[in-house]
Amino acid sequence: MQTAEQLIRALRSPDQRGVGRAETTESGPSNINRLADLDAEAETIRVWDSMVIPGNLQTPAYSEAVIRAAHPRLGGIEVRSRVLRKEARARAFLRCILDEYLNFAWFVIGERAITHCLNLDDGGEAHSQQLQHINRLAAHEKIVIQVLPDGVVTPGLADQFTLYGLDVEYRVGYVETIMGAWYSTRLEDVAKLHSTFSDIAGAAMAPTATREFIREVLSTWRSVKKESPESTEESRSSSPRTPRPATSALESPERPRAPWRTEP
Repeated sequence: MQTAEQLIRALRSPDQRGVGRAETTESGPSNINRLADLDAEAETIRVWDSMVIPGNLQTPAYSEAVIRAAHPRLGGIEVRSRVLRKEARARAFLRCILDEYLNFAWFVIGERAITHCLNLDDGGEAHSQQLQHINRLAAHEKIVIQVLPDGVVTPGLADQFTLYGLDVEYRVGYVETIMGAWYSTRLEDVAKLHSTFSDIAGAAMAPTATREFIREVLSTWRSVKKESPESTEESRSSSPRTPRPATSALESPERPRAPWRTEP
């Protein structure tokens, strides 16, 4: 019979070089700062997230909703500190876009992140502003934003990851889990992330259809808000339901399998 130590050792990859858990010390730079440093040095950025708008595209109000949803026990001061760091990262990312050094940033976002509001205490205003923000960013020539319909199953059931291309030789994969954040620079890991991202992007809506879909969601929310004032009993429910658009991403008539796309 194997000992506990032997069982744990058997779980460990024989080659852990270039892969490991990201630093999470309470003092010194946070992971948000470290990700901002990667943003600043990257030539290419690819991001997939099924649940929320990616961090470097977030508005401060939306960031706060994400942080409170993910870490409900955090104190107000720490929440505010993280919001400020994420805001600084988002602003720095936009400056990188204006710089010639960052060739492109490509985001594929799950339909749920578009249609599901994390916090309806403000009537969905923060979420609406967030959707308007990413639609404006999507008009930039260096930013590609796509929506993946809920009905599409991703390879490996991947929920989220980021792939940074720092230069011709170095790429970094970054994944966040309930047990912490992990990174890898191993060629096989990076190749798997790149292949998975290409499959997800190929199954997602084209950028023009994505922008139209987001506009449909915003239009539907505005209509529902006019018909159902915040003073109604339903709006005070402890578990409010986010209004959904009449047309889902999967049903969109403008959903080609990315013939527009050429891999940069």
